[in-house]
Amino acid sequence: MKLFSRLAGLLGALTLFSASVSAESDVRISIDQGVDMAQPIAVVPFRANGVSADVAQIISDDLRNSGKFNPLAANRMPAQPGSAGEVNPQQWTDIGIDNIVVGQVSPAGGGYNIAYQLIDTLGISGAAGNVIAQGSFNVPAAQIRLGAHTVSDQVFEKLTQIRGAFRTKIAYVVQRGVSAYEIRVSDYDGHNAFTVVKSKEPLMSPTWSPDGSKLSYTTFENKKSQLVVHDLRSGSRKILSAAKGHNGAPAFSPDGSRIAFASNRDGVLNIYVVGVGGGNPSQLTSNAGNNTEPSWSPDGRTIYFTSDRGGRPAVYQMSSAGGGASAIGGSGSYNPKVSADGKYLIMISGDRVVRRDLASGSTEVLSSTFLDESPSISPNGIMVIYSSTKGVSKVLQLVSADGRFKANLPGAGGQFKFPAWSPFLTK
Repeated sequence: MKLFSRLAGLLGALTLFSASVSAESDVRISIDQGVDMAQPIAVVPFRANGVSADVAQIISDDLRNSGKFNPLAANRMPAQPGSAGEVNPQQWTDIGIDNIVVGQVSPAGGGYNIAYQLIDTLGISGAAGNVIAQGSFNVPAAQIRLGAHTVSDQVFEKLTQIRGAFRTKIAYVVQRGVSAYEIRVSDYDGHNAFTVVKSKEPLMSPTWSPDGSKLSYTTFENKKSQLVVHDLRSGSRKILSAAKGHNGAPAFSPDGSRIAFASNRDGVLNIYVVGVGGGNPSQLTSNAGNNTEPSWSPDGRTIYFTSDRGGRPAVYQMSSAGGGASAIGGSGSYNPKVSADGKYLIMISGDRVVRRDLASGSTEVLSSTFLDESPSISPNGIMVIYSSTKGVSKVLQLVSADGRFKANLPGAGGQFKFPAWSPFLTK
């Protein structure tokens, strides 16, 4: 009952800002490498009648997309049990499967009931065949994918001790032609995409508020650069900065009360902070080259940013009150983003996505694509979405935070850029 209440609350919250949602999708995850080395698991086809979506396949895809699991194909399964009582553990351990997911989907009150069990076939939990996680909840018919993602989140967390992020979303910019721009939002896997705003002028750098209810971005509507906050529930927009010159690269503070951004209102790009409701911005940098792309630390005490004060772009850090700036990323680094646990920095260096450990200072190149930019970290810290150049197109890419797993999100009919991963949208 508690699980159902949480899910019902999420459905209500999502409905508030998704009036324009359709079944559209711009992109889909296509895995390039890394799954073969992942942990084997089986998600047995759920027993169901009259269900349009394949719940087990959605769960299987989620686990595969995490880069940590390699689900067994249904046609290779030795059996297709629907409950724990039907499972013969030996059948699964003989083919190297230590955990399986079984379940059922049945009609319930105009929607569906989804029930699942996660089974330990090896006996690590104490006995082979033990149910180590299970759940049952109702979802509206139109939200069956969300129900499947809920199962994925619970299975993933049980097996990895890492919170699942399959019920999150991504925002991104699509440019179609020379004068058609959209900010789109979709599920993390590209499904259920909808348009937040359209413009004949450029749209740039969407970023999420910590509660997932708002986006801030730069628009060139009215023939000038404007920094806005867009409420996804009501659709209302508020201009935070329209000073002469550029106003861009917004980043919400961890508590959602302030936004750091870059503006060259005085002729040089500097970092400013303004309240989310507007007001007079405070200037944090001055007399030190161009400064842009701010990113807050999880505790709100530090801002990482890009500056050319040393002659070339490099990532720096400073107090969120301004002052005390020091180089941290090395010459040629830019686009810094901090992990939610504050342990590492993702940035671009040498046109590649790079991870820097903030304790040891060690760095690791994660990507192998071309002209990478605009990285954004999943809220559980295991995956990075970014854009790269493929031929003459901008496309979205995924790479795991350890660099082992790589995937692309091919899109058609446009340039896809400025991806931003949402925070967790559930409690």
